[in-house]
Amino acid sequence: MDDSLWSEVERMAQAAGAADAQIADEYPYPETIERWARLFGYSRLEAVKLITSQREDVTRERITDEHWALIKDAEERAGYDREAYEHRQQLPELFKNNGATIPVQGQEGGLMFGFRMGGLLKSAEKVKEVGEMEKLPKVEDGWSDMGPVKFCMVDMETKAKLEEWLAQQVLLKQ
Repeated sequence: MDDSLWSEVERMAQAAGAADAQIADEYPYPETIERWARLFGYSRLEAVKLITSQREDVTRERITDEHWALIKDAEERAGYDREAYEHRQQLPELFKNNGATIPVQGQEGGLMFGFRMGGLLKSAEKVKEVGEMEKLPKVEDGWSDMGPVKFCMVDMETKAKLEEWLAQQVLLKQ
């Protein structure tokens, strides 16, 4: 077996043995749900879904014990535990995974990005502010496995600004 493949298998095995993976099938504690709701602006239902999803994902990148030991005190003072800190690191990827690029006829540039609103980008007003838009973006009601949701449409320039802002949120909190 090639060394890089073996390293990946070993990393996944360690991830499966991590403390959060061991409780992936348990309902999150109320204080964990509240922490995620407070830190990330999620509804209780969104927080439960995202906590559970993160715990079940043995392929995700995790921070090392050494990394956590270096930042633990400051992060805990800011309200984070290791699990919430690791989630914060994934916010830009979560944004991309909850959206799609859509071709639009007659639209300059020809593409729009639609994404499920929530968390730090939970309102049209916040998207407008972060994306430096002149007017509120178009928002449509929809349905997902978590119930009713709102989807937002932005141009590709605004999408880039939102991604940059989310990446800054990861860095600013470190």
